[in-house]
Amino acid sequence: MTEKTVPPLSDDGSESDHVMEPDGPVPTSDATDAPRIEAREYPSPAMGWLTVAILFLLYILSLTDRNIMALMVGPIKQDLGLSDLQISLLQGPAFAVLFCLCAIPVGMALDRHSRRLVLYLSVTLWSIAAASCGLAGSFAALAIARAGVGAGESGFGTGSYSIVGDSFPPHRLSLAMSVFIMGGVMGAGIVFLIGGPIVGAAMKSGPSLWPIFGLLQPWQQVFIMTGAPGILLALLVFVFREPPRRKAATGQAGYGEAWAYLRQHKQLYVAAFVGFGLAYAATIGFQLWTPVYLARIHGWQPGQIGPVIGIAQISAAALIPAHGWMVDRLYRKGRSDAHLFWCALTVTTAAPFGIAAFLVSSPWATIACYWLFMVLILSTASIGPATVQVSTPAHLRGRVSALYVLASGLIAMAGGPAFIGIMTDMVMGDEMKLGYSLIASVLCVLLPAAILFALGRASMRQAQQALN
Repeated sequence: MTEKTVPPLSDDGSESDHVMEPDGPVPTSDATDAPRIEAREYPSPAMGWLTVAILFLLYILSLTDRNIMALMVGPIKQDLGLSDLQISLLQGPAFAVLFCLCAIPVGMALDRHSRRLVLYLSVTLWSIAAASCGLAGSFAALAIARAGVGAGESGFGTGSYSIVGDSFPPHRLSLAMSVFIMGGVMGAGIVFLIGGPIVGAAMKSGPSLWPIFGLLQPWQQVFIMTGAPGILLALLVFVFREPPRRKAATGQAGYGEAWAYLRQHKQLYVAAFVGFGLAYAATIGFQLWTPVYLARIHGWQPGQIGPVIGIAQISAAALIPAHGWMVDRLYRKGRSDAHLFWCALTVTTAAPFGIAAFLVSSPWATIACYWLFMVLILSTASIGPATVQVSTPAHLRGRVSALYVLASGLIAMAGGPAFIGIMTDMVMGDEMKLGYSLIASVLCVLLPAAILFALGRASMRQAQQALN
């Protein structure tokens, strides 16, 4: 019986075009069609964590470009004559539609081509689009630019999940994914911590004339200053080596094999796609509308809101690895449904703090409850992608991750901000009742997620047994 040896890695981290056997090299017709080894070594820990560190930084950038608008709702509404509903459409569906639709072709590209190249193109696209938000002078123009941001970030999220999933063995993946996701959540905090003073300073300086672009309002200047640096930072994806895959996707596979696998474990993937989508929707709603609540109800200014919300967000995000560590620990001890078990527990515990945040009279009490809510609910930020990675065969991860981004993204980014805007404008009929809309999101959006997590645990145990 002949013994095949592991093919050497090329410069981009993929296997070379030859499979070495005792009698010599056997060439393949196409490197992308060559079968990958099933039992392969993972990248070295140093390379794995370098990969996570770079993706961590870029994730901070993506969330900054995505969420900076939350600090400029008032000026944008005033200059463009928009309503809360229109603002929620810009923060949610305008971004989310292309974010989700692009996940399907991106998932196929990730399973067939260089994932680093996909990431580079994604970062470049969203950075150009984010800067273009600063050139918008109407609701339609701003919506188009926001759609471009969503299209670019779609490829980054899906590609990063796939690369991190192939960089660490399953019993260490939750911690690595938690550290990576921490960058994104910290990005949401950093945009408030640093963006608040930047927005405040821009508002004080007023409109100014820029070369080529002409007269720009302060909020337009902020979009350009925060979006443009990503065009250069996109090159960082070529610093790390791409991890090899266990098995190559065939050119005829499409999504049929992925759909068949999802149907085999329906309850698990309903919990993953819909449950985590609902949890993210509630989280995003809180992140985007709590600053507005503090401004409207308590009269805080962006320069005050930004640092306070930013510190709360960053300190909560810093604890995300603790969730990953706990899940990995439970998983190693034999609890194969650890991911859904832990998220059901933390989501249920977070709900009372989310409700209390908008019933207390002191803004500082609101911040304290918001922080406790985030500490608990952010468990879902990293454990969602990790659930998909550890439950899906390696050769399907790109496509299943794309479907995960599509489903959870539509629910979270389109539904989260829009739910608050619809509740405030159409149900409450009073923008000063924003707090009640946020409470409704806990009851109607977040708690159903905990139920789905509980229902999906048995199916996750079955999927894990099948893989092992």
